[in-house]
Amino acid sequence: MKFKSTKEAWEFWTYYGGRTGFDVRINYENKSKVDGVITSARYVCSNEGYRAIDKRDHNTKRPRAETRTGCKARIGITVDREVGDYSVYDLVLKHNHELQLPSTCHLMPSQRKISSLQAFEIETMDDSGIGPKAAHELASRQVGGSVNLGYTRCDLKNHLRTKRQRELMYGEARSMLKYFQDKVAENTSFHYALQLDCEEQITNIFWADAKMIIDYAQFGDVVTFDTTFGTNKEYRPFGVFVGFNHFRETVIFGAAILYDETFDSFKWLFETFLAVHNQKQPTIIYTDQDIAMGKAIEVVFTEAWHGLCTFHIMQNSIKHLPRTKKEDTNILSDFTACMYEYEDEATFEEAFSTIRSKVHKQTWLNSIYKVKEKWAECYMRNVYTLGMRSTQLSESLNNDLKNHLKSDLDIIRFFNNLERVIKGKRDNELDAEYEARKKLPRIKMRVPILVQASKIYTPCIFEYFQNEYERSMAAYIKSSEHNEFIVAIEAPGEGSTFEEECKVVGNYAEQQRYILKRWTREARVGAIEDCYGKIVVEDPRLEDRCRLKFLIHKFLGIAIRAAESEECSTLVDSVLESLRKEVDEKTPNSQLGEVASEEANGSLHTARLKKKETQKCSTRRKKNWLDKQHPTKKKVQVVPDKQNILQVKDCSIAQNQILVEKTNGTNEKGSEEYGWINSYAELLRGDGMERNIFDTTWNFGFSANFDGR
Repeated sequence: MKFKSTKEAWEFWTYYGGRTGFDVRINYENKSKVDGVITSARYVCSNEGYRAIDKRDHNTKRPRAETRTGCKARIGITVDREVGDYSVYDLVLKHNHELQLPSTCHLMPSQRKISSLQAFEIETMDDSGIGPKAAHELASRQVGGSVNLGYTRCDLKNHLRTKRQRELMYGEARSMLKYFQDKVAENTSFHYALQLDCEEQITNIFWADAKMIIDYAQFGDVVTFDTTFGTNKEYRPFGVFVGFNHFRETVIFGAAILYDETFDSFKWLFETFLAVHNQKQPTIIYTDQDIAMGKAIEVVFTEAWHGLCTFHIMQNSIKHLPRTKKEDTNILSDFTACMYEYEDEATFEEAFSTIRSKVHKQTWLNSIYKVKEKWAECYMRNVYTLGMRSTQLSESLNNDLKNHLKSDLDIIRFFNNLERVIKGKRDNELDAEYEARKKLPRIKMRVPILVQASKIYTPCIFEYFQNEYERSMAAYIKSSEHNEFIVAIEAPGEGSTFEEECKVVGNYAEQQRYILKRWTREARVGAIEDCYGKIVVEDPRLEDRCRLKFLIHKFLGIAIRAAESEECSTLVDSVLESLRKEVDEKTPNSQLGEVASEEANGSLHTARLKKKETQKCSTRRKKNWLDKQHPTKKKVQVVPDKQNILQVKDCSIAQNQILVEKTNGTNEKGSEEYGWINSYAELLRGDGMERNIFDTTWNFGFSANFDGR
């Protein structure tokens, strides 16, 4: 028996061991010192020889089981210098141990190997959020059982762990930069920006891909911004700019990882956001009531209206406004009316004054009244909001992020899972586009204006338009004087009741046509330029993906039919091998990836991510605002033979002397009036404590006050 190389001989021995039922290993391979050619080699059974005596056996509680039995099964090969091949000079096939069953041979280490195709499938399933157990079961079903798979679930987990370690070979900061540079190499329209501190450590990060830039250019008139925590390993605030498209589906305009929520961080973020999006400012931007964020918006978004999220305001009103039990008054309902219903400023001022008269502590009311232009309906009637009044889109996106992102994820897994969430939101638009092209809109009245609108607007916007058109049929001019007209809408039913009245100033006979492109079916038509003046291409490899899809379906059909016959399988294998060589010769070797990799390696050596101090996790449940309103009293243990003892738990006393100070006392009075206690033992004995100990405030030397109730 002869072999062309040692690799061929080893593959034969491995295949023979798998078919027979024993595991194999390499005993030795002798190389020539002259030319480095392997002159001889021996491949043996894995049970060959005996394990050396371990001197630590007497200390080992659970020693490993013995696997060596001194098996003599082996194959030895030697090189023929004249011909250049290897011949077998020693062969023993007899074993002195029990062989594996055909159903367990696939578990031997020599028979387990993850091919490049299987590795690609494993990584794809991991990127899609499929767990190792489900991924292994899916792969087993595809090949007819785990016996034919070639690897175990443990091998799959080890492969994923090795992949993540390989991704973080530069460290988190350098791996993040490499991730960004790979995205830029894939599509030059990808933009990212980093902010460094005085020590050249990365503090704040912002990025936006080509799709985000296109979406903002087409639908960036109304934007919401919010931050969330617990999505990454460093517990950094994660912020995302969100809006909605012509189908009223969520679109993302950019994302950021901040070091902190200060004015400087938000100012840098908003300036970078405008720089990436060609200095186009939104018409309105909604945020929560963060003070630093509001100041940064006033400085950067000078042309945008800053609106406050009404949902957060209502949550704060529930906390700060009393809940009355009288049937004739309800402060929360009155405040809701001020926010959504009153369209006249005088009516709003009168209603808000009524609320003030019902509330004793007006600190929160005074603060929210100062920014009434950002949340009250009467001040936002003429603001271009597109029906948005809160950061609900951001909250909904944050909820989806929490389902995929965890606080223990490294930076690369964070980016990969974030791509999944964004891809899901973009798929919703594709589903809506498909439904809009497949289904015809339902027109209630066959009038020319509705027929025309059904062809222009998207289905959801057309429904709004059709409802408004129906209401306009019941509108008429109630009275007129000069250029002011009172237009009323009669409510359906008997009697002349009016659903709504509004004042119109101008010549009502003029017919003007307003069609906003962002609501039409052609909202995506047109080319978008980035901040450098280049045309933004969403997917430069779209044609490559289409060709790949076509070839995969074609090759898959051939493979399924060829697998039914051994002769056909051999034919397809030989043809594909020759075809692969021809494709390798005709495929140009691009040096772009190598150059980009060299540039990336050169800039990765100095990259560092500024560490953020994380709070330690505690199993104790955090108190919400309702628990704080009803604090539980601390239990006091009374000792029969002694005076009352105040038990203060979870406190480390830095000094032995403790100063007991009355709440209404001053520091200028003597020590006798305040009651000095010389030691902690004296406190436990209750010496000199004739007054009530529970009416005092305890100061433990490090400015930590504990209420003694």
